[in-house]
Amino acid sequence: MAPRRILLSVGDESGDLHAANLMRAIRAQAPEAEFAGFGMARMAEAGLEPLAEEGAADGDMWLRNVLRLGRYRRRLAACCRYLDRRKPDLVVPVDFGGFNLCLCRAAAERGIAVFYYIPPQAWAHGEYRLKKLRKWISRAGLIYPFEEPLYRRRGVPAEYVGHPLFDELDRRPPSQQVVEGLRDGFGDMLVGVFPGSRRQEVRAHVPVMAEAARRIRRNVPQAAFAAVCTPGLGETVRELVSRAGGGVEVLDGVRPVELARASRLCLTKSGTITLEIASQLTPMVVYYRAGGLVAFLAYGLSSSPHVGLINVLAGRVVCPELATVAARPGWIAEQACRLLTEEGAWQACCRGMRQATDGFAVPGASERAARCALSLL
Repeated sequence: MAPRRILLSVGDESGDLHAANLMRAIRAQAPEAEFAGFGMARMAEAGLEPLAEEGAADGDMWLRNVLRLGRYRRRLAACCRYLDRRKPDLVVPVDFGGFNLCLCRAAAERGIAVFYYIPPQAWAHGEYRLKKLRKWISRAGLIYPFEEPLYRRRGVPAEYVGHPLFDELDRRPPSQQVVEGLRDGFGDMLVGVFPGSRRQEVRAHVPVMAEAARRIRRNVPQAAFAAVCTPGLGETVRELVSRAGGGVEVLDGVRPVELARASRLCLTKSGTITLEIASQLTPMVVYYRAGGLVAFLAYGLSSSPHVGLINVLAGRVVCPELATVAARPGWIAEQACRLLTEEGAWQACCRGMRQATDGFAVPGASERAARCALSLL
């Protein structure tokens, strides 16, 4: 059988991970598949032929991306050259809506099938993009069950395949040795701190979370605090914690899921990390602080009443959440102390997470997405 050429495009580390797992799942079902495009280390390990060297693009930080328009134009030009010269059988954009929508259009204009894996979150603040998706893609692979009815109503061919996070957790479950080591070292009132995966996020969240930790310790003296962050940001987080007066230990060599499992409670920014924490049934306080314009665009225009994905899944507030422009350490501390000291509140949070993730936090998304993609060939 002739090789199946597939062009992929991602914009950050998360997309790189999910795309790499998708590539492996496609190759397991179609060994003749060949992959080219824009990715990072994990996709290269999975067999990607890079069109150029790329780093993470901070895909959700639109203001920063405005300054990178030249880079994205060059990237799109390289994709178009590949589409014209190599004529791939399928284009697979993964997440990274701003750039990948342009790639969808370029592929559609050339009559090439498009499987958009993890398309823009129209359910949150991008329903206008559904008109473009309807014109430019062959099918979308959706990662949340509540997305499918919305896409279908708008005439966008789509299929719910599941969340790839749980494929990775199935492939690399938390180390029980690490979890037990954390519990032995910090005790049974460990509070995990998850300030974000990008530098601007940790700068916004660490000072507030460190001050919240100080206030929590006044009321719950046995509480201990530990943070994990993206590789390369450890020193930034340590410096910010130090400036705020200390009290939060920054861990190396510990995965977020391991800290979540070892913790009694987590303080976390919003985003996919809330699902990773919820998969361990650890109650959390969800907090997101952004600049005025960014906060307005991200949440003021949102069609969802919730900030945390676990609450979006549940359709109600299971875990306390707040998106704000102002620093609110007092609010974080108040919610955290309630969950740490009131067993009923802690148990209710656990029950809500269990109900919200039942049937959702299961592996197999990459295999289902691969079948969906290959059905277009």
